[in-house]
Amino acid sequence: MISVNREAMKLVPQIIDDADALGVAVEQLPNGATVIDMGLEAKGGWRAARLYTLISIGGLGEVSYEPFEVAGRMLTAVRVMIDHPIEACVASQIAGWRLEAPGKEHAAILAGPGRALNNPPDHYFDWTDYRDQHHESVVAIQASEPISLEMTDMIAASCRVAASDLYVLIAPNRSLVCAVQVAARIVEQTLHRLAEEGMDLRCLRHAYGFGVIPPLVDDDLLSMGRINDSLLYGGIANIAVESTDELCAEIAPKVIASACDAYGRPFIEIYEDAGRDFYEIPIELHSPAEVHLNNLTTGQTFSAGSINHDVLETSFFPR
Repeated sequence: MISVNREAMKLVPQIIDDADALGVAVEQLPNGATVIDMGLEAKGGWRAARLYTLISIGGLGEVSYEPFEVAGRMLTAVRVMIDHPIEACVASQIAGWRLEAPGKEHAAILAGPGRALNNPPDHYFDWTDYRDQHHESVVAIQASEPISLEMTDMIAASCRVAASDLYVLIAPNRSLVCAVQVAARIVEQTLHRLAEEGMDLRCLRHAYGFGVIPPLVDDDLLSMGRINDSLLYGGIANIAVESTDELCAEIAPKVIASACDAYGRPFIEIYEDAGRDFYEIPIELHSPAEVHLNNLTTGQTFSAGSINHDVLETSFFPR
């Protein structure tokens, strides 16, 4: 059986051994848990971002960079190739584990392979029977403050591993590492929309996605807006399925961001209008800009949506 934690742990030692070259900081807490700062106080970088992203998908894919032009300016995009979409995205990459902590107004939301060890699992596991079994756990957190000792104890206990076998990756919204790993969530974002629209994810075979990485800004709120825009207006997902042409044709137009009434403005504006409450934002908006469903059964491809360069320019290069 594939173990997303075992595969991710093949990459973690690379980060620890090359911490200085990668621009990350490694700390071992008193309980033995290892925390790897990949953009909070440490600066991180392109190589660190690639490894963070690979770990977030349980090591089950490839990550590369390529150019992407917006308003005459050459930016960078990330391409992620996924071999096992259920295990890599649904059981690992989705940020679905809400970790409530006493005294904290906002719950930390965890992503990464450790989700497949969490007991009980978060609700996204309703879409799959997959569960992992491994003695080590790796989780990833978008956070603007350090993780506490108590929180690592909670995570380790939920994953049923010793704290000394827990590895936590942290990067805030404003970091390059976070910008890359969010843009690389384009396949994951598409899969949860496919499931919400009624597709049985067991028909998925493989996938790849492409997403623009926004210009960085030293502000977590503005960064959050831009990294969401990279998905809604600058992300493309290509999913290979074994299904019927009728279902693919029906679903493809429903799982793109432009199918939502809130579409058409930078995410930060939509977020402000929702009272800064993610749960007030229509779920349909959390979709890719463009999707292609390749039905392996018939060889037909069903496409919908397009990159919205106008909104990307407004978001990335405000005047």
